[in-house]
Amino acid sequence: MQGERLNKRNAWYQAVWRWHFYAGLIFAPIFIILAVTGSIYLFEPQVTKMQYKDMMTATFTEEQPIEVQKESFMAEHPDAMITSIRLPGEGESTRIGWMNKDEMMYTYIHPETGEVLGTRSAESSMDLLVVIHGTLLGGQIGNWVVELAASWAIILLITGTFLFWPRGKNPLRMLMPKLGKGRQWWKQMHGSVALWSSLGLVIIISSGLAWSSVAGAMLQWVSSSTNTGTPMYAYAFGAKPESTVTTKDVAEDVPWATQADLVPASSPSSLLPIDLNRVVSEVSIARPYTVSLPQGETGVYTVTSAAGHPFKEATVNLDQYSGETLSSVTYADYGILGKLITVGIAFHEGRLFGLLNQLVGVALCLGLIFVVISSFVMWRKRKVGSIEQMKRFEDERIKRIVGILILLLGVTLPLAGISILVVLLFDWFIGRRKLKAEVAA
Repeated sequence: MQGERLNKRNAWYQAVWRWHFYAGLIFAPIFIILAVTGSIYLFEPQVTKMQYKDMMTATFTEEQPIEVQKESFMAEHPDAMITSIRLPGEGESTRIGWMNKDEMMYTYIHPETGEVLGTRSAESSMDLLVVIHGTLLGGQIGNWVVELAASWAIILLITGTFLFWPRGKNPLRMLMPKLGKGRQWWKQMHGSVALWSSLGLVIIISSGLAWSSVAGAMLQWVSSSTNTGTPMYAYAFGAKPESTVTTKDVAEDVPWATQADLVPASSPSSLLPIDLNRVVSEVSIARPYTVSLPQGETGVYTVTSAAGHPFKEATVNLDQYSGETLSSVTYADYGILGKLITVGIAFHEGRLFGLLNQLVGVALCLGLIFVVISSFVMWRKRKVGSIEQMKRFEDERIKRIVGILILLLGVTLPLAGISILVVLLFDWFIGRRKLKAEVAA
């Protein structure tokens, strides 16, 4: 009886290990790339400020009206099409975004003197890291691959916890690895580091999926359908003309929770559009914030504050003619899903609790790199025939149950779910062929 229970336990272990081992083997290189690029990009704000320090920083006690600062810019670039103006926080300069043919440019103005401090391309020197991190330089297909790898990373953390769990012993022992030798040491360190990192990695991975093509779109749909993100035209005043334009289409520095919100339209009238001074006087949100200018006759002024702390996020739309507030949404107005994802994204980007957040992010990335490297070392140090020995405990029924459980987990991770279904169908097809061959023999 005891031998039966042991064999059954080994069968469960083998069935879970099979998914854990092969998925880890396939996606290990991508995990390394994401960890390296992500850990470096965490410090993008410091790197960019250091690179453009003379432009981006300014000491001032008073500010000129924003229209006066705009005029200083227009004196140097009379034909420029301004798209946005970012009002500065303490020690910063005003940033004007404008189009130079097909290239977005940033020009920086001293808030007190109106002096033009310099102009640069909107593309950062670190933008290549973002492209690699998000698409592996593979465009849309690369984005799907990254999403697939991120989805499987969550499954790997869950299956790994099951494999490392000390059955019949104190679970707290998982947190402190035994000091063994050789492969045993690597196995203990692999499990302990993964366990210590798991909560932070799940937050980072889950929040990263909010930007992905498939899971991100699903999250936006769920948040809109259940009003757990932000309702359309949330906390608005008066009837709104119909619109098919989303906030992310017309504005910069947009919070995740309001990216897919439809933007209300201005009501064209004989009045001239209000100026930027009026816009600034109408809004009272935390600086720095960005004013994106109206696009066309029915466009609106969209004011967003997303670069700082998540709890200070806001998205405000103003009628370009009357200055009326058409909609106003802050972090406090978000639904539960919108709040969770917003905080997760801030943690992911290292903005939630300053430099310490960035250092924690680096530690988690280094932990992921170690887990990948240690898994490779364990594979290289395995005993000859160890995989074949594990196959002795294969149980087709348990294999199917584990496959179905992982498939159910994949329902919340669409691309992973599809890949799991493909593997299960392939496994079923191979199993049928093997059965037919045995019957024929």
